[in-house]
Amino acid sequence: MKSEALRKIKTMRQVKISLDVARGQRFRTTNSLSKTKEETGHMESLTDRRLEQTLEKERRRFAAYEMAVNKSRQRVLMSREKLAMTLNRNRALTELRHQLQQSRWEGNDPVLPKVQARNQPNRQIELRY
Repeated sequence: MKSEALRKIKTMRQVKISLDVARGQRFRTTNSLSKTKEETGHMESLTDRRLEQTLEKERRRFAAYEMAVNKSRQRVLMSREKLAMTLNRNRALTELRHQLQQSRWEGNDPVLPKVQARNQPNRQIELRY
């Protein structure tokens, strides 16, 4: 049979010191004892208004944060699309170059368009010393 005496021993974490108990209590000051019920009700309504203002501010802050996150996601999406276009273009160019090299090695040179030379007259610069 198990001993029940050991279960009732409290460790240091389970024991509350007087400072912790005092922190959890609301002290009744002389000022609070002299207030009427209307004054305390008024103070609580002010607290409620401030709470509503704080909550509204938090809602606006969260909405702004959400907009920033969405904007960032859109930028990431756009950069991914741009990167995908670059990758696809590079793959297509690589494939074309491999085909051209393969045809050159096999001796089947495809008819490539001739590059036109520039039709600019040679300019002569006269240097005088």
